[in-house]
Amino acid sequence: MRMKLKNYFLFFCLFTICHISYSSGKKALLIGIDHYYDSEKERYAEWQDLDGAVNDATVMYNLLKSKYGFSTKDMTLLVSPKSTTKKSIVKAFNQLIKSASKGDQVCIYYAGHGAQIKNSKFYELDKKHEAIVPSDVLRTNNFLLDVEINELLNRLLDKEAELTVIFDNCFSGSGTRGAIDLNSLQSRYVPISDIDIDQTYKKQKSAAERGALVVSAAQDYQLAKEYKDNRGQSHGVFTYALMKAMQMSSVNESAEDIFKRVNSIILYNAVPRQDPVIEGQEERMKQPLFGGVADPSIGVQVGIVDAENKYKITLDGGSAVGIVPGTQLTHVKKEVVVEVTALFGVNGCYGKVIQGDKALEEGDLVKVTKWAPYNKNRLKVYFGEMGISDIEINALKELERLLADKGVLEYAPYEENVGFIIKKEDDKWKGFYSPSESISFGHSIPSFEKLEKVISKLETPNNKIFIEVPPSTAVYQELNGSLSGQPKIQAVKAEEKFDYCLIGRFNDKNELEYSWVRFGAQKEEKHNPLPSYTDWVAPHRTFTLSNYAERLGELKGWLTMEVPPNNANFPFKFALKKHSTGALVKNGALVEGEEYGLALYKDNNLYDSWNMEDRYLYIFLLTSDGSMKLLFPATNSSVENNTEQIMKDPSGDYKDEILIGYPDLLSVSPPFTTDNILMLSTVTAITETSIFNQDGVRERGSGDLSLNELIDEEEERSSKQSNWFLERHTFFGTNTQ
Repeated sequence: MRMKLKNYFLFFCLFTICHISYSSGKKALLIGIDHYYDSEKERYAEWQDLDGAVNDATVMYNLLKSKYGFSTKDMTLLVSPKSTTKKSIVKAFNQLIKSASKGDQVCIYYAGHGAQIKNSKFYELDKKHEAIVPSDVLRTNNFLLDVEINELLNRLLDKEAELTVIFDNCFSGSGTRGAIDLNSLQSRYVPISDIDIDQTYKKQKSAAERGALVVSAAQDYQLAKEYKDNRGQSHGVFTYALMKAMQMSSVNESAEDIFKRVNSIILYNAVPRQDPVIEGQEERMKQPLFGGVADPSIGVQVGIVDAENKYKITLDGGSAVGIVPGTQLTHVKKEVVVEVTALFGVNGCYGKVIQGDKALEEGDLVKVTKWAPYNKNRLKVYFGEMGISDIEINALKELERLLADKGVLEYAPYEENVGFIIKKEDDKWKGFYSPSESISFGHSIPSFEKLEKVISKLETPNNKIFIEVPPSTAVYQELNGSLSGQPKIQAVKAEEKFDYCLIGRFNDKNELEYSWVRFGAQKEEKHNPLPSYTDWVAPHRTFTLSNYAERLGELKGWLTMEVPPNNANFPFKFALKKHSTGALVKNGALVEGEEYGLALYKDNNLYDSWNMEDRYLYIFLLTSDGSMKLLFPATNSSVENNTEQIMKDPSGDYKDEILIGYPDLLSVSPPFTTDNILMLSTVTAITETSIFNQDGVRERGSGDLSLNELIDEEEERSSKQSNWFLERHTFFGTNTQ
């Protein structure tokens, strides 16, 4: 089945880091608003002045200047009430746009109040605009809406600037180092309950759709907070954590790794109800915060959350990235090694220091330097015992040429017309008419003359011969090295049961290439969710074969992982909603030509016993070509995906059913295969949502979608209730109702 994803951006997000091209000049616009005109008047008591926004903008200004090479003549700092009215902010934007050139690194930073404003005619699901609050809003009632900001961002992108936009206002925020007094936290949020813009806006192409990286200090419905540090200075919680992460990191460190630092600092301080968000294309997240090319980062890095006890280090990473007990992680500069002792939740772990004397601290990044392999869910692969020589390779090449000239050579073992397969087993060459009927050719490759007798016995339609070419010595050695110790892959011997076998061939151009072929692919199960085979790969691209094996391991992990019981009675479930009839399809056939949207519905039997603990939802697609794609939330984000936000109606009651995004998001067309859609629900937000995306292992026409793995070994909670659950839904295409 080819499942097509319509090119919709499900949820517009305002706060953006964007990348277009290699940079030259550096420009910045920084805005901090503490004082709002007329806020001291009694009728505006809910509009509190802030204490830390000006501090934050000033700190970021100095950090850009001192560490990142921005010049004061190319930076504008707006912090006075007069310079932060809506008119003044828009004017500064326009001046920046006018001065920007192709390749410029442009940074825009905002700290101040934020708001959500109702618009019953708005195209977004929640019918609300995100907005920043200018200093004169109480006099003019004019907010700077997300659609207005997005237009300004797109004008900068039209100039082909590398644009970084960071907003630390409401619906953005994070935590900091040193114990934060949670009682002193102040929200950068202004409640707006009696305004309905009631205006239609044409849907824009967002900056994120143009290759943006999106960073927000909090989920869209959360409050970004500020607090006083141990010196009595006020800061936004997110900005303070970001500032610390930027100070700790290289200017070339990737945005992805800086975000890991920020998130681990926030987790350390346990700031309530504030989860920072990063979204965007994987390529951009691997570049530096302000664009360009990042230092290469080999392997997996995770952040330290708590390092006060060297025998119980808390890390912000776990089974989601392949970490299990026994995995070792190293802080290279400090020469400290941490060994994982236990996992908790879906993406956290504990460890202990086993080497090194220097102290770790929250925000440090440690790199996986030794994997501890998974047990039962690993993908089992077989790729021979030791490889064959170049002499044997050349002999097989000549034999295949002769069979091709004869018209009896087949180029794939899974084709139905294959009646005889030649392969090497136990150091001997054998020929198989079927698994139970074979002949032996001894230790030598069979001659063409011997095979002529076989050819004479083959009858149409099974009259073709396939030769399984074992890996060369070089290919075998490279695979043996790259796959050894992988957390999701286990190399096995021929007599053991395996999922995939490495098979070589000479193609119709008589060129050697290899593919992973699934066991039993000749007898294709009608609805097997794993790919029958991968693309064929030339020997000099063995690294691609390793990568394909890792992707297949990800798929198997999702499809076979053990899921804890839903003893929390989480009541919201996933289905596809047929656009033409509104019917919910929970599994099974999807009809060619029909269109489907993503839907959530409430199971009332579970709802009555639910512990009322809301969860974040992640819906993703696993396709039969081996690819995975996050469908919700959109654009690799964690925005607007909590049940408290998306399932509640205005009165606070939970809805029985909702449609997520567009009703015609998915459609079905031939070839009809089997795809899986999974929904992960978790109490803890997964900030690194790139783990839900992966390229496929073979060409599949125009169908392309993706995901990753979370094998759980979570620590028991005192409540005895699991804090996550995974639903699996299998769908296949058909051309009949």
